[in-house]
Amino acid sequence: MSNFFEKSDLSRSDAENIVSETLQKCDDGELYLENSKSESILLDDNKIKNSSYSSDLGFGFRAISDEIVAYSHSNEISKNSLKQSSESLKSTLKSTKGIYNHSIPKSNKKYYDNINPIEQKTLNEKIEILNKVNKYLRSKDNNIKASNSKFSWRTKVYRNNQIWRRNTN
Repeated sequence: MSNFFEKSDLSRSDAENIVSETLQKCDDGELYLENSKSESILLDDNKIKNSSYSSDLGFGFRAISDEIVAYSHSNEISKNSLKQSSESLKSTLKSTKGIYNHSIPKSNKKYYDNINPIEQKTLNEKIEILNKVNKYLRSKDNNIKASNSKFSWRTKVYRNNQIWRRNTN
């Protein structure tokens, strides 16, 4: 699985400091880092009809104070980009006097291993799985002409010194 700080001048410590400083006088807020990968292979009449792969990387930064919600996002994970987002949020919230509640319980739990399932199997292994599914389905009903399967994984949410993962499919 990709590390958000691996190919960036932004360290985890930098991110924690920027987030903490930005949300210091806020009621709530979060930094959401996303590395989303999706792969789709369409098998039709025992032949690969279509395949696609996509990857998205970026972040969203949100701050809440009283009834004001400020949000900034970027597809560049860098120290400068996060600082610019921080300044944008603080500018939007500068007239508020909210107090950040550090005792808000963290509700997300780690349910998944620190792996990316898309990267765990080769293309040939994935096609083999699809062929097995196709064969099984066709054995159940002679009317089945095609099968479609999608491999998808979305990783990492970072919020107030905690890291979570979300599996969307």
